[in-house]
Amino acid sequence: MNVRLMKRAGWLLVGLATGLPGCSLAGSLLDPGLLDSLGLGSRASSLPGDAPAVIIAFENRTNRPATATISYRVGTDRVLSTTVTALPGDKLAESFVCPVSEVTLGDVSNLNETGVTIRLGNGTAADPVIEVEPFGVLLRENQNYSCGDSIVFTVSPSGETRSGFRAFAFIQRAD
Repeated sequence: MNVRLMKRAGWLLVGLATGLPGCSLAGSLLDPGLLDSLGLGSRASSLPGDAPAVIIAFENRTNRPATATISYRVGTDRVLSTTVTALPGDKLAESFVCPVSEVTLGDVSNLNETGVTIRLGNGTAADPVIEVEPFGVLLRENQNYSCGDSIVFTVSPSGETRSGFRAFAFIQRAD
């Protein structure tokens, strides 16, 4: 299921849950498999108890597909990463159970590593790419963010860089 479909389905389900006129019986008409795939059914996964987490997202504010590598340090020694490709206008997010001691767009062990590439085709691995200048900032827990916060990495067009694009991070505090 692509992200755009998930966004539309999410809005539909919000409308059903808030009781919009004519929607009172619609919830019983939805396929249970659809609800499960959206994380809203009986088989939806959830964090155990009140486990704290950090939400890390990537938003593509360009008119081209963009691939981002987000790396993070779990505890004090283990480095993990995730790579996502977002279509123009898409925002992809994932929840990470704390402790997440460091996070960056690129590589936490090498801040000069490129974290975002803009794809000049349809978003396939064979497309030619433009490497966006390295983000170059290591975000640290209890300095830049805390457990429960959301970190949104974005890529936007920019006339100030050689690549024509620039990466930013926005932090939304939980409290």
